[in-house]
Amino acid sequence: MKTFHFKPSRMATAIFVTTILTSNLAFSECVKPQTNKYYDGVACLGEGLARVKLNGKWGYINKIGKEVIPLKYDYLYAFREGLAEAELNKKWGFIDRTGKEIIPIKYDYLGFFKEGLAKVKLNGKWGFIDKTGKEVIPIKYDEVGRSTNSGKIILTINGKLIEVNKQGNQIKYNEIK
Repeated sequence: MKTFHFKPSRMATAIFVTTILTSNLAFSECVKPQTNKYYDGVACLGEGLARVKLNGKWGYINKIGKEVIPLKYDYLYAFREGLAEAELNKKWGFIDRTGKEIIPIKYDYLGFFKEGLAKVKLNGKWGFIDKTGKEVIPIKYDEVGRSTNSGKIILTINGKLIEVNKQGNQIKYNEIK
């Protein structure tokens, strides 16, 4: 098993702590689909599908165990807001519940959709896209994060901290000290 160690930035730590302190976290029971086929791993059902892993590749099965998205991905995350993050050849994009590539698998990294937006990283810079792949907040920032309760997005660029709304309109601007 690989263990990953990283040192989060000050902004990432602040956002994480804020999220923990202000969120109402709820945990639900894990329900796994019934299947006669052997898999190396079967995840809990989410939005009617469960991730499965076999020989290092990931796909999805439905609640009766039928394979609905082929096991061809290097990694898949659970569906959120109808889309799932998919990794193929060290690049990321989004697929829908039929396996159709909705957002091209071209990003260096990305986050899940929340309130219709997902953060994406391309060539070392960050931004936000909507569910059609349109850049809502341009991919030009050094770091990005969200303020959990307010729906505001926090960005950094060249030592400046910028707070914007979900439409990308600037609300606040400060020097990072």
